[in-house]
Amino acid sequence: MSSIYMLTEILMKLLITPVLILSFFLSGSSAALAAEGVLARCGASTGKGYFFFDELFNPDGPGWTDDGVANGRILLVRLGDEWDIQFGDSIGDYGYRQDGAKVILLGMTDRFVTLGAFGAAYTDIFTFDMPQKEVVWSSHKFATTIKKSAIYHADCSFAMQAQ
Repeated sequence: MSSIYMLTEILMKLLITPVLILSFFLSGSSAALAAEGVLARCGASTGKGYFFFDELFNPDGPGWTDDGVANGRILLVRLGDEWDIQFGDSIGDYGYRQDGAKVILLGMTDRFVTLGAFGAAYTDIFTFDMPQKEVVWSSHKFATTIKKSAIYHADCSFAMQAQ
C-alpha cells in the first residue's frame, strides 16, 4: 500500500469522524427526540409548595405545605420541532401552548428530557426520567391570585424508552 494512499485514508477518517459526530448530535441523541406524538403519560402529582404571604389568600404565611394535583394527568407531546405539556384534572384539560406559554426544550439525554413552560404569570420546569418512569417538575407562580413555588413528582409511562 502506498504512503499517499495511507495518508489519504487517515485524512478521510479524521474528516469524516467529526461530521458523523456532528450529525449524531444534530439529529438528536435520544429515542425521545426522534419520536412524535404523546411521548409520556403521567398520573397524579404530589409535592410541597411554598406559599408566599398574602394578606387576603395566605395571611398566616409564608410557609411550606403539602401540595399536589390528586386527579391530575400530564402528557408530554412533541409534534415536529414543537413541544407541549398538556394537563388534565377534575376541572378540565389544557396545554401550555393553548395558554399562550412558550414551551422550550431545555435539555435532553438518552435518559432525561427537560422542558420549560414560560407563561405571563408562571414558569414551570419539567424533567422526565425515562428509565425511572417519572417526572419531577417545579412551578413558580408569581402573577397569579395565589403566589407560590412548588416541586412535584408523578409516575409516568413512556411511548419510547431510553436506549
